[in-house]
Amino acid sequence: MRNRKSIKLLACVAAALAALMGQASAAELSARQSQLLANNCLQCHARLGVGAPQVGDVQAWKPYVAKGEPAMLASAVQGTGGMPPLGYCSACTEDDFRALIRFMAKLAPPATASGNAQGAAK
Repeated sequence: MRNRKSIKLLACVAAALAALMGQASAAELSARQSQLLANNCLQCHARLGVGAPQVGDVQAWKPYVAKGEPAMLASAVQGTGGMPPLGYCSACTEDDFRALIRFMAKLAPPATASGNAQGAAK
């Protein structure tokens, strides 16, 4: 019971963080992905001094974004620097990693089948 309350609290923290960052209250993430963010990514990407680019810090993410999304996905899966393989998220799928990376780096959503973007990052 306590664990379930902790998970709900972390999901709420993730949503609040998203709202503060100017995101549409984690609209780009599913409820499951918001939970993955809170339980895994935020352990490092919301802590100063650990070397991980902070959620929403566009400047800190620039060097990673410059390498392209495939390289960022590979780094998340294989590990890089102080980040272990899968970033401690063994439950994350490739689609989860893509969504979480886009969310944390404030990247625009992928283009739809018609070639139009769903919206640009704020």
